[in-house]
Amino acid sequence: MRERLTERQNQVFEFIRDAVRRNGKPPTIKEIGQGLGMRSSNGVHKMLVVLERKGYINRIPNEARGLEVVGEEGGYGSDEPPGVLMLKLKEGVGRRARLMTSETADHPLPRSRRPLLVDPSLLPDDVDLDFCIGVVASDDGMNGVGIYKGDLVVVEEAGWRDIKDGSLAAVLFYDRVVIRRFAHVNGRLQFRAADRSYSDETVRPDDPEFFVIGQALVMTRKL
Repeated sequence: MRERLTERQNQVFEFIRDAVRRNGKPPTIKEIGQGLGMRSSNGVHKMLVVLERKGYINRIPNEARGLEVVGEEGGYGSDEPPGVLMLKLKEGVGRRARLMTSETADHPLPRSRRPLLVDPSLLPDDVDLDFCIGVVASDDGMNGVGIYKGDLVVVEEAGWRDIKDGSLAAVLFYDRVVIRRFAHVNGRLQFRAADRSYSDETVRPDDPEFFVIGQALVMTRKL
């Protein structure tokens, strides 16, 4: 497993990977700085050095766009964006997962072509498998409880009203799926990270930048 990323390092890495997906080429140092509000080119350079050392990118000398994303076959490092994963169970794919991954599905998350194989015996007995999907954690914000960037997480879809305070929730933050500790306090939704290098978020329930996917149940990791 690669070294964890701080929140800012993850933002730089995701900016690079998004640019490669959208444009077919990596961004320049100037484009990274402009896109993320980093005024110092030296600061961007230092971030790239760290990302290379941690195994997320390769830097190609003497090229303006000399960045290469290091991928993991079939994992989160692949070219496919993270999104809803079908659950492949012994009893078959859950009804909700089939709907969410159909071509006509209406869902804020992109749909993945990859299934997530899950042993139902690992899930709580009272979980409705028809309402479970898989998501990919997009950062290391919950590494303090053993959930890392790229981990596959089984989620039981639920609105925020149905998630108990203190539970782990899967949330869509600004087009990124993250796992956070959830609480509903004074009419606001709180999402707390376990890693102190990541920011906690407190939002209104109707904030359009946030979408609560459901309660995180089980994490699985490709070794």
